[in-house]
Amino acid sequence: MIPILAGYGIAIALGTAYAVSQGASAGAGYAVGRKVGRVVCEKLDVFEGRAKEFITLPVNE
Repeated sequence: MIPILAGYGIAIALGTAYAVSQGASAGAGYAVGRKVGRVVCEKLDVFEGRAKEFITLPVNE
C-alpha cells in the first residue's frame, strides 16, 4: 500500500513541476514576444514616417 501512495505522490509532484515549468516557459515567451513586437512596431513607425515624408516632399522645378 505504501509503494502505491509513494507512486501517486511522486506522480503528482512530477505533474506539478511540469505544469509550473510550462507556465514559466509560456510567460517568458509572452514577455519576449511583447518586447520584440514593440521594437519592431517602433522601427516600422520610423520607416513609415520617413516614407511618408519622402513621398509628400514638394518637387522643386
